[in-house]
Order: sequence, then structure tokens, then C-alpha cells
Amino acid sequence: MNIDEQFEDFLAGLGVEMERPEDRQLNSDAIPEVSIFQASRDHYGVFYRLDIVERRPELRVMVPVDKGRVKMDIFLVRLSSRTPLNSCFNELSLYEGSAAYEHGREANLQHMLYAVAEMMKQLFWSGDLQYMSFPSEIEVYPLLLQDEIQTRHQ
Repeated sequence: MNIDEQFEDFLAGLGVEMERPEDRQLNSDAIPEVSIFQASRDHYGVFYRLDIVERRPELRVMVPVDKGRVKMDIFLVRLSSRTPLNSCFNELSLYEGSAAYEHGREANLQHMLYAVAEMMKQLFWSGDLQYMSFPSEIEVYPLLLQDEIQTRHQ
């Protein structure tokens, strides 16, 4: 069972079902090439999960809230298709280099993911969570919102 399935099982135990908009592929069964977990240095109680999934960087932002049983909102942040960094990760994933390059591939992908995620975090926090309005360089999808959960269970 991968980390996404474990998290979904955890939420199901709390009576929460994750929504999956049918017009978007938000919950892919693809296993991340690289994953990094980190706590925010700038926002108290916020955690991040950084992944490269299907050759694209993804950022999950877990934001604490004072309502609901889970007491957190979760957002998926992706680079918009207009940014050139998506193609960069795709090309790097397909590139077959020297033995030295291949030996350091995962570490190099982690460093690149970390750098791109810092940009994605900055763009996310410059947006407006209340109105779900964000800079055009990123796409933000709510994966878990306490307001929606409370409304459905009332």
C-alpha cells in the first residue's frame, strides 16, 4: 500500500472521503519517482509533500484549520502547462546519461524538485485561499477542505 492509499485509509477511518473531480486526473495511481516531506519554515503547522509524478513536479500543501475532525485542508499544486519547467522534468526523466550522471540521478532530481517546489510555494502563498485565486503559473486543486466536509455531513 503506497502513502496515498495509507492516507486515504486514515481519512476513511475518520469518516472522510476524498473527492476526485472526474474531469481531471488528480489522483493518479502512478508511483512518484521522487518524494520529499517537509515542515514549513514560514507557516506554523503547515506541511508539504513534494513529488515528481509522471515526470511533473507536484506539491501538496497541508494547512491546519480550527474546524472539522481532521483539522486540516489539503491542496494539490501543479505548474501550469504554460511554464517551461514541466518539459524540463519530462526531458530529464527520459534522458539516459553517463554512468556518473545515472549514479547521481535521484539526488539531482531531488535538488531540482526542491528548487521548483520553493517557487511553487511562493506562488501558492501569494494567492488567495478564500477565493481560490492564484497566479497563472500554477494550478491549485483542493483535495480536502473542512468546509466541504462539514456541509456534506450536516
